[in-house]
Amino acid sequence: MTLPLPSGTEGIRKGIAALALLLTLGGCYWRRAHDPMPFVAYGDLGPESARGAIVLLPGFADIPEDFERRGFVSILHRRAPGYDVIAADAHFGYYNNATLLDQLHANVIGPLVARGYRELWIVGVSMGGHGAVAYARSYPERIKGLLLFAPYLGPGDVIQEVTRAGGLCRYNAPNPLPQNRYGFAQANFAWLKEELCGNPADVSVWVGVGERDQASRELLHAALAPDHYLVEPGGHDWSAWTPALEQIASRAFAAAASVH
Repeated sequence: MTLPLPSGTEGIRKGIAALALLLTLGGCYWRRAHDPMPFVAYGDLGPESARGAIVLLPGFADIPEDFERRGFVSILHRRAPGYDVIAADAHFGYYNNATLLDQLHANVIGPLVARGYRELWIVGVSMGGHGAVAYARSYPERIKGLLLFAPYLGPGDVIQEVTRAGGLCRYNAPNPLPQNRYGFAQANFAWLKEELCGNPADVSVWVGVGERDQASRELLHAALAPDHYLVEPGGHDWSAWTPALEQIASRAFAAAASVH
């Protein structure tokens, strides 16, 4: 691919920045989806001494180690004591080849269940929120709660479809669902409607967003209890997500402890 650089010093600077972005995004697309899916465990995995496990799913341009660098791991150790933390390398390649759910089930979350963990939570940022919802709707009996930060909810056509219906609680997904990325998102919305708009939810859902980055995530705002939806200063980045996690984790895990 040829990327023409605009003329002039400023144009060259912008062109180089565009090329760097292209290479960065291209690298995300070109990453190979390995079998088994790799993950990083923060601490020794051992359900005999842990109350539960928290699985972290990264965003489009993120890697598992970003959760530690950005403070998520230390916050969870403080706010969710007794939970083991695992960051999965669930990058775009797994979404692109439609193996995300199979890989999480077989090689990350499934083995945690086999080890004896009884309470499982998923934390997803951006694209990882899309995968977190999909796993919870596929295996709801395994998941206690979802902590979603600026979750990607699906292609624009699907977002418009839900919006035109009058929001999440009035949306009816097509039947049968198409076996593509549109159907994947529509299935997520159908499950979220069932969880959030009717009887008390089986899976506890919490959402944090930056004030400049609410967009389609307002579809979730209307369906969630006020204290389950948090808006922080910032945009679509860790500067909003990390402080949001601090507050949401405090609320979510305190609430979970109160029902035991």
